[in-house]
Amino acid sequence: MPTTQSISYHENEVLALLAQGNEAAFRQLYDRHWPAIYKVAYRYLHSAALAEDIVQEIFSKLWQKRTEFTEVQHLHVYLVTMTRNMAYKHLKKLATEAVANYEFAKKETPSINAGETAVLDKQYEALLEQAVDLLPPQRKHIFQLAKVEGLSHEAIAERLQISPNTVKNQMVAALQFIRHRLQHHISSVMLLAVVDELTR
Repeated sequence: MPTTQSISYHENEVLALLAQGNEAAFRQLYDRHWPAIYKVAYRYLHSAALAEDIVQEIFSKLWQKRTEFTEVQHLHVYLVTMTRNMAYKHLKKLATEAVANYEFAKKETPSINAGETAVLDKQYEALLEQAVDLLPPQRKHIFQLAKVEGLSHEAIAERLQISPNTVKNQMVAALQFIRHRLQHHISSVMLLAVVDELTR
């Protein structure tokens, strides 16, 4: 079996070898694309462990569905898009789970009365506002249009004369920053869940 070093890199040829189950071709693709894919995953998730999980999932799919990649043009772009979509999906899952955890905690913690909950919510909102104020101007504006005025991504894109995809990316970046920022102030899972609920 050829080694990774013995295969000169011509993407179509390497993908053809991969489709035949050539492990050296797979290793060459892995070594070539892993750094960029990891970088994209980490940029969205801000977690080395989660980024590594995404990368492993990407390459697992590449191997499992290797016969489907022979017709792919610009593999790098294809893999980066897969990575971004997986990161979005994972962030959405985390947000959903966090809100569910918060709702469960409210029901299962009778010692926190309505008045105390209201005070805590105000504290969370204040922290959220501080985090929003630290966003870059355009990102902050987009976030406020979505969360305060309730505009859709398409409506924001039309108003600001930018693409809906740009709006989506800016919103994801804003929510990531807010979550990362508030982790320094909030220690419990329950409080993080409140933040996620407020930023939905």
